[in-house]
Formats: sequence, structure tokens, C-alpha cells
Amino acid sequence: MELSVETKDLAFRRVCTDRFMSAIVYSVGLQYFFMTIFLLFVNFNILHPISWIAGSIRLMLSFYTWFIAICLAAAVVVHGVVLTKPCLREERYHPKQIGRLYSNILQRSMSLASSGAIGCLTAWLYTRFLRDDYRQLFLTAEDQPPVLNERFLYLVVCGLFSGCYCFFKAHANPIAIEFRIVLLRKVVQFRNSFRRIFPESLKRSIAISLMFISFYFIFSLLCRHKVAALLGNVRLQEESFIYNFYNIATDGRLLLYSWLLISMILSNMNLMHVLFRIFLTEPCEFGIAEQVAKEPLLADALAYKKIPLVEKLAVEDLFSIADSENIPGNRRQHLYQLTNPGGHPKNWRKLCDVCVQLIRTFTHDLDLSIDGLEHKQPPPIEIIGGTLRSTSSMDKERFLRRQYNQTFGVRSLSTPSFTKSSDNLSLSGASSEKKLTFAISPLDLHRIPGYAYLFEENNTAKSYYLLAVQSPSITKLIYSLAAIACRSLHEDMYGVVQNDLPGIIQSFLELKKVVDKFGSKNIDVRKIDRNYFALKAAVKKGLYRLCAAFEPYINDLLLDPKDLDALQPFLSLHEI
Repeated sequence: MELSVETKDLAFRRVCTDRFMSAIVYSVGLQYFFMTIFLLFVNFNILHPISWIAGSIRLMLSFYTWFIAICLAAAVVVHGVVLTKPCLREERYHPKQIGRLYSNILQRSMSLASSGAIGCLTAWLYTRFLRDDYRQLFLTAEDQPPVLNERFLYLVVCGLFSGCYCFFKAHANPIAIEFRIVLLRKVVQFRNSFRRIFPESLKRSIAISLMFISFYFIFSLLCRHKVAALLGNVRLQEESFIYNFYNIATDGRLLLYSWLLISMILSNMNLMHVLFRIFLTEPCEFGIAEQVAKEPLLADALAYKKIPLVEKLAVEDLFSIADSENIPGNRRQHLYQLTNPGGHPKNWRKLCDVCVQLIRTFTHDLDLSIDGLEHKQPPPIEIIGGTLRSTSSMDKERFLRRQYNQTFGVRSLSTPSFTKSSDNLSLSGASSEKKLTFAISPLDLHRIPGYAYLFEENNTAKSYYLLAVQSPSITKLIYSLAAIACRSLHEDMYGVVQNDLPGIIQSFLELKKVVDKFGSKNIDVRKIDRNYFALKAAVKKGLYRLCAAFEPYINDLLLDPKDLDALQPFLSLHEI
């Protein structure tokens, strides 16, 4: 019995929600892990180990510590929800850069705010474990108003700076969902990431500490008295800005605490993203045959566009079915099963139709995106001075020479000189008229720097979007279909796959034609990433694999004559 649309939505959302909740829970637990490491390190006392451990436990279990820890956990939950938004949102192409920026501005702002909040609350929590002159906001004395403790302020601002640094430097973009080629256990993945990230954070935090000292110099110069007034007109320890900054910059203990704090925040933020990647890319086994239990089917997951993560998980599941030798439960055999009663290959037919439709839709969109682009024109070669030189290099040299002459006022000998006064007058009059015409002409928006980048669509933007976003899934679909079709020669006892081979081969050939057409266009080669070459290689490998497996039966597949002619280079292993 086929599931309704509402039931499918709930099932697919439940698959994603379970992963997000697990990632958020483990991220919250990560905060307490780093808090324990920091506490044991700063209060280390080898001469009195019992008092050291007992005091550390007492600080961890205090009410004030748990209050700050709960606030930090809430910030981590909010940050986790912000990270999950791009994975739950339907992917859309924005033809203009301003549209893409507008669609992401809310998510980016919330991510920046939550990152800064995590850094600030982490610093507030960790200062709880330090001495009184580093963990108290106000220093009090008898019969005197409170004094602002700028060492505590230094550490809190350091945490805020570190959280914002993590956003701008490494985590400004949403989480990229990249699936591993070799599947490892979650514990092994986290352990390997921790061994790499924690030492790197310790080294990187040295440079960031120096950057923050420069930042705090400007911050204290501009905001020092304003912070004191905002907190209730408290006194400052030192009225002299230079002397106060000198005391902070030469405090070795404070610099050590700030270095440790930055290291912990960097490790924490990076490992949070690692946890999300680990849980989001965890394999998910979808159903293949329709059963009484309401289990989401693999074919429905491949065609589900509302949540990009579901489609990527389905592609990975199909890839594992096609590639694995020993599949638990023999899931590949379910593809070849016939319905009872009726004897129809419903499982395979539904899956194959969805895969072929996805490939053809991608082919059509890619073909439309490159329509109208100019073909590559190889520069002609000319013999100059006994050497071969292309005209493109000559044009570049002429342009540079012309620019140099205009800069230094060097006039070419071929330029006619104006000797007559009437000519000079006419020239000056023409120039005045030209300037006047330009002054009263409407403003040309294309002359504004950045206007074309923000408000105009690049002619190759749609092609790069398709290659970056959709081609990885299409590449694995091609490999999966070719692998299943070749394995069906020995596993498919009913021959259900062979009936759809002409459609599969035709979709591969159509995509190969468009991919070759894309390579012949005049585009910026630097913007073509590995996805284009992976797609091109996958199409060729798929066709080679099908031709090698079904060469004895190629005339029995009822292929179109044009498709059969296009397969001849692959059959003879002479395809270029």
C-alpha cells in the first residue's frame, strides 16, 4: 500500500529530526567535556591531588556554575537549530547575487549571533574556575564604590571575539554534506577529528591571541568608559588608558588564560560541526518493496525535493546497494522481485523511472544553461621573429603598451598631430560638448562598481550551480544504475532490468552529449571544479561498463539506430 503525501513528509522529517537531535545532544555534552578539561588544568595541584579533585568537583556542582552552563547549553541548542535550517530548506537557484544574499541574511545573522553567544558564555563559564581577580566583574573595597575588573572584561570580550572569528573564518557557509568513501564508526570519526582539531586549535590560538590584543586596544580606547557608565557608573582601576592597557598586555597569567580560552572555543566550534557532519551522513536504509508497515521507500526518497538531506541519503543508500558485494538482507534481490499476484517488476520499475527522470531533468537543465554560450576559438598562431606566438599574447602586449603610453603621455608616431589653431579650437569645442553631453546623460548603472555582480545574472551561473549542487548525486545515480544493470546478468532471474536498458543507455548518451557540449563552450576553466570531471568520467565509465557486459546481446536490446551508432566507440574501446 503506497503511503500518502502527508505520511511521506512525516516519515522523511522524522529521519532528519532524529539525526539533528542526536547531533545537538552530543554538542551539548561536548561543552561539559571541555569544561572539565579546562577546570582540571587551571586548578592543577600535584602537591594536593585530593583537594584539587575535590575542589574541582565542588566547583562543577555549584549552583552558579550550572546556571551559566544551562545558558551555554541553550545557546548551543539555538546554534544547532540554525545549522540545521539549510539542510531542511528546499534548494533553489537564485539568478542574481542579491537574491541569494537576501535569502541567507537571516540565517547568517542568527548563526553569527549564536556563535558570539557561545564564545561569550564559554568565557563567562570558564572564568568561574579562576582566581577572584579574574572571575569577578566588580572588585569591592571598604567604603569605596565598586571598581570594574578589566581582566574579567578582557576574558569575556575574548570569548565573544573568538566565537565571531570562528563564524567569519571557517563557518560562514552552511554545513557541506559530504559523504565518506570509506564508512567508519561514529566514534572513530570523532576520535580522528579530535586528534586533528585540538592540536591545530592550540597552534592557531597563538596568532588569534595576538590579533585580539590589537582588537582590545581599540575596544578599550573607544568603549572603556562607556562600559563603565553602562554598568552603573562604576570606577575604573586606572584612568590612564595607556597604563591600563600596559598592565593587561604584560599580565602573563591573563594571556595564558586567554590562549587556553581561545583554544577551547576553536576546538569546541569545529567539533560541533564535525558532530553534525557525522550524524547527518550516517547511512539510512530505505525500504525497497511496499509493505504493510509505513516505511519510506527508496524511490520516494530519491524523488523528494523538499528536504535536500533526504535525497542525498537515498542516493547513498542506492549507491551502497549497487556497490556492495554482501548486502545485509540481500536488499538487491528485492529490486528484482515480482509482485504477487500479478508478476510485475514494480520495485525495479519505480526505482528505475525515478533515476532516469532525474538524469534527464538534469541533462535538460544543463543544456538550457549553456545555450547561447560561444564556442571556444583556439587562438591562431603567427610566426614572428622566427618563433611561434599566439595572437592572444600579442593582443595582451598591445594593450599593456597602450596603457603604458597613456599613463606617461607617450604619443604614438602614427597618431596625427594637430598643428592648426582652428583644429585645436574645434577639438576643445568637441571635448566640451562631449563632457556636457556626458554630464546631462542619465546615470549608467553598469558603471557603478559591484552593480553587475549583485543585480545581473552571469551567463554561466546556472551551469556552475547545477554542477556544484546536483551533479554529485547524478554521478552516483549513473554509477548505481550501471552497476545494478551489470550485476543483473547473474542475479536477475526474471530479466526485469533488461527491459529498461534502452532507456538507461539513452539517458546516459544524452547526458554525455551535453557534457561534451559544455566542455566545448567558452567558459572560465578556473570555475569548473572536480564535479564536472567526475560527472564526465562517470558517464563514460557507465557506458563502457554496460557495453562490456551486454556486448553479446547488444543487437537484442532494441536500441534506437542513433543510440547504437553512438555506442560503437564504446563497443570498440575507441571512444575519445
